[in-house]
Amino acid sequence: MRHGMKWLFLSAAVLAAQAQVPDQIRRATISGSRGASGKCTIEVRVDMSAEVDVYGDSGRLRTLAGQPATWTRMECTDPLPYNMSDFRFKGIDGRGSVKLAQDPRNNNAMAVIRIDDPKSGSEGYTFDIEWSGASGGAPTGGFPTGGYDPSTGGAYPTTPNSPNINTGGAYSSGWGVNRTLSAERAIDLCRAEVRARGERDYGLRNIDITAAAVDTNSGRRDWITGTFNDRSASFRRGSGYRFNCAMDYGSGQVRAVEILRADGSALQPGATSGAYSPNTASNPVGYDQNQAIRVCQDAVVARTNRDGYQNVNFSSTGIDTRRSEWISGSITASRGPVTDTFDFGCSMDLRAARVRNLELNRR
Repeated sequence: MRHGMKWLFLSAAVLAAQAQVPDQIRRATISGSRGASGKCTIEVRVDMSAEVDVYGDSGRLRTLAGQPATWTRMECTDPLPYNMSDFRFKGIDGRGSVKLAQDPRNNNAMAVIRIDDPKSGSEGYTFDIEWSGASGGAPTGGFPTGGYDPSTGGAYPTTPNSPNINTGGAYSSGWGVNRTLSAERAIDLCRAEVRARGERDYGLRNIDITAAAVDTNSGRRDWITGTFNDRSASFRRGSGYRFNCAMDYGSGQVRAVEILRADGSALQPGATSGAYSPNTASNPVGYDQNQAIRVCQDAVVARTNRDGYQNVNFSSTGIDTRRSEWISGSITASRGPVTDTFDFGCSMDLRAARVRNLELNRR
């Protein structure tokens, strides 16, 4: 009896210790882009059971049982995209079971791999994921914290077990507990509003939405982002566009809609050809706009944190159409009981995704 109670107490202690194991989040090493196809090779060490989530350019290693699982490497040619026509999983080595638990095509762009190691001690496991027919871009802001969890359809817990890899937890999630609107319904409302406003304000009469998803970038948890083409005769040239919808999840309303050209420059209401106006700033081509915006946002957060502000929320961020190689937008941030609004601008080397100078002005 005493022997049984001893093992019971030991088992409870082990489970309690495991419950405190934080998720291990890793940003992929990206090289050798393949365009519409891609591949990631992932290697981890596992004792008993763990799961690996892959979302965009980030991986999350979650210990389910045993000693804490650890990363060895995550090497990708490209981030895992929002949409793909084909997806393949291949286990390479490891003494136990490695299997695909969730296909990203059916799990809002997140792949989940389950590893079960049957023997004592940890073991190295390596596997590949590959895809082709990518479209709609890819998430590059890491995993949401306190936001929409694609694997469950619910909310990520805002706990130490789900750190924000972008800021160390400095951003506000923007997601409240009193939400009456699901993510799927928010995406549907955003699509409808983009079509309505595109025709009314911009003369886009044949909109084909090619991608739409919850924005996972920190500070933009209340936004839906996506891309569309306009197939009307007057938009045969330069017909690729991006859109962002600011959502009010409490009232179930679309608060604002941004419609942008593919390079991120704003499309002016009343446009009928999608052509650039004479006053539009000139920017280089062939740069990674998502990376440039993320670098600018990181610089803004670092500056506001240095000045004693926390809970940074980005109201808007985009390529500045008035100044060449600038990114501009607005934020709210709190210092003690006071919340302030700021306008910011980053003078950028867009090709190198480097901030030359940062302007931050409180309203």
